[in-house]
Amino acid sequence: MNLFGTRHPRFWKRKFTATSGSDVLFEAAPASGLDDLQVRLNQWSHVWAHENDSGTPTEAQRLVAKRLTDWMDRCFGQHVHQTLRGKGGQISLATTTPIFTAFLGRRATRELSRRVLQDI
Repeated sequence: MNLFGTRHPRFWKRKFTATSGSDVLFEAAPASGLDDLQVRLNQWSHVWAHENDSGTPTEAQRLVAKRLTDWMDRCFGQHVHQTLRGKGGQISLATTTPIFTAFLGRRATRELSRRVLQDI
């Protein structure tokens, strides 16, 4: 490694001048856009944690629970998802992610979550 090579002018960092902050104007987001974002985030959190105000699961929650049950059976056998349901809650991404991450790793869990949520 040539230590003097780093002193070569082509490796020098260019210094850029700062632009004045008064040239950039930011507008507030419209309220309808924020409301829509809040509704979508609430829907995803209900699917993620299997929470619902009415107590009956929605179609998306049932589909996620079925897919997660199938993946739990494939990876660990039936006893694991029965143990999770025995704690009083339904199977959800929130309850299964730590188990999948511990045994499969983060990358595989991210791919599995993508497949579970693919068309929801």
